Amino acid sequence: MRFTSSLFLVAIASAPRLVDAFVKGINQPWGNNQYGHWLSSSIQGYSAVYSSSDMAATFAAAKDIGAQWVRIWLFEDGQGLTVDGNNYVTGLKSDFETNFNDVLSHAAANGVKVYPTFFNYPPNTSNFPIANFFTDSNAQNALLNNLIKPLIRTYGSNSNIAAWQLYNELNGIANPYFSGYVIDQATAKAWVTSTTAAIKSVNGGAQVSVSQIQINDDYHPVGTSNLDYKGTGVDFYDIHIYSDNGQEIPAASAYNLDKPVYLGEFGELTGEGDSHQNDVIYNFFVAAKAGGWAGAFYWNLGFAGSQPGVCGSDSTIKYTLYNCEGGQRGGYNEFKYS
Repeated sequence: MRFTSSLFLVAIASAPRLVDAFVKGINQPWGNNQYGHWLSSSIQGYSAVYSSSDMAATFAAAKDIGAQWVRIWLFEDGQGLTVDGNNYVTGLKSDFETNFNDVLSHAAANGVKVYPTFFNYPPNTSNFPIANFFTDSNAQNALLNNLIKPLIRTYGSNSNIAAWQLYNELNGIANPYFSGYVIDQATAKAWVTSTTAAIKSVNGGAQVSVSQIQINDDYHPVGTSNLDYKGTGVDFYDIHIYSDNGQEIPAASAYNLDKPVYLGEFGELTGEGDSHQNDVIYNFFVAAKAGGWAGAFYWNLGFAGSQPGVCGSDSTIKYTLYNCEGGQRGGYNEFKYS
């Protein structure tokens, strides 16, 4: 089933485009399903489990399905960071840079660009035990001077990196719409503004984004509810939407944003088998391309091997292009040819 009614096609064909080129991307946030310690050891003491062969397979698969960018996560749970007695960031562990360089080498070998995301959980929590750089100016200065600026000096001109994302779904912790709200909205926006400016001060050509969960309901229309980071200096916006249809996503222009808008994560809400996944991938791509989105990134690629911690059964699996046995699902080719 392809949801290709005449009304749907007319609606999306008339939507304005913000950009001329459309980026097909895939999420592979952490290697080998090892959240928080796949590139380096974590602050909490988990050892690094980096696998070069896993990254080789990831970027070879990305090339095969036509993904131009692969979105990965860098410092989730504080992996790779060194901190002092105040939990201020002092730098990076040596193995982080070694392993990140290896990631970039696999990207280069396959002609695919990397789209790294810095952070996920709010700071000063058990999941991210560093000082709160949103509210503590000393912590913020340490983060900028000891981590972000040096990182951009080293990698800001690397042709294998497409852009830098400051935070995964920042509005999920910094917008009162969400139950996980713990950071003041204005404070979060100020941090995005200052951090973007700091990156640009080191390398004016570095592309910067921050991602957010779409807000869209009867009381919170898209045109006024997704403006959290407008005016912060980011180069584009990254919005995440999950649906068991995909054809209903708004045109990018509906968000009233002033820069290109990427669908940084999309996918099915429920696992209902391969046919359902195929329809969702197809519908999202058709709607995003015709609706003026700058690109779309499926969540996620998955791994060509067993799926530890992911699989229940092949009939209910979601968020991966591989099945529980590590074989390609129908969605692998649906993505490839959409």
